[in-house]
Amino acid sequence: MPEFIRKPLEGLLPLIPLSLDVDQQIDLDGVRHSIGLVAASGAPGCIVFGSMGQMTSVSPAEFDAVCETAVAAGHEGGLAVVVGSTASYQQEAVRRARYAEACGADGSMLAAPFALPPTPEWAMSFFVEVAESLDGDMALMLYNYSPLNGVNISVDMWERLLEAPNIKAIKESNTALPHFDEVLLTIGDRVNVFCGNDPAFFHGSMLGAVGATGIFCWAGMRTATRFVTECRRGNHNDPWVRSAYEALQQLSASIRRPDMPLMLSYEHGYLKAVSELGGARPGLPRKPYGPLPDYAVERIGLAAKALAAIEAEL
Repeated sequence: MPEFIRKPLEGLLPLIPLSLDVDQQIDLDGVRHSIGLVAASGAPGCIVFGSMGQMTSVSPAEFDAVCETAVAAGHEGGLAVVVGSTASYQQEAVRRARYAEACGADGSMLAAPFALPPTPEWAMSFFVEVAESLDGDMALMLYNYSPLNGVNISVDMWERLLEAPNIKAIKESNTALPHFDEVLLTIGDRVNVFCGNDPAFFHGSMLGAVGATGIFCWAGMRTATRFVTECRRGNHNDPWVRSAYEALQQLSASIRRPDMPLMLSYEHGYLKAVSELGGARPGLPRKPYGPLPDYAVERIGLAAKALAAIEAEL
């Protein structure tokens, strides 16, 4: 397994929503509040500026302010802080990653540039060059999410990527099991593999995944933290673990119904709705994106009741 110079990237890492005020300006107190909720739950870390956390919707100055705030608040709470550095072009991705490293972030999550899909060869060069631009103290977590940029990080690509010593983790959001399982079985002993969402860790942990990026955990943060921990221990057949998995999966399935708003268009709205169940204050997504319709928010609330019930018993 990879060794980390700063805090290790493992366990449940909830996604932090970008908090905005009524004028659509960055609400740093809201960011601090969300990170405080994660720290109070016992989760080991968090991720700021994932795709659901509006990584594409901030200026360089806003990125820097949120990065500074998140690292300070997270470390105050004992969290490993991952700051996404994905950008639409390489120079800005390098700048973001270097800024996060200088601020003391423990990791930076990096996807290939978006808008126009790069070739796999360009993507590999991009990842390696960003990694080599860093001082080496901060770990890089690659982000495999082909709907964002048209690139799927294959096992063959990993043989080149692992030559960069500070590439130590991946958020694997390609949920096609043949690909997902091949990644775990081939490189899971050399890089920390994170499932793209919390319930997927039930399966992924059996094949060597070490963590999950938390989305649905916001409806039961302590429950999801314990669920990930117990799965890492191999306790998949424990009745409590099974009940937590079923509750998390029920909430996950509720947003994928054909009569619900399309996930790709409403990513920010879904994280807003779920995080508010856990007490976060994200505000409205930054325009042109908008919140979920009321009927969808109501369905999510109903689907989260089983998870909330388990949480209430902890």
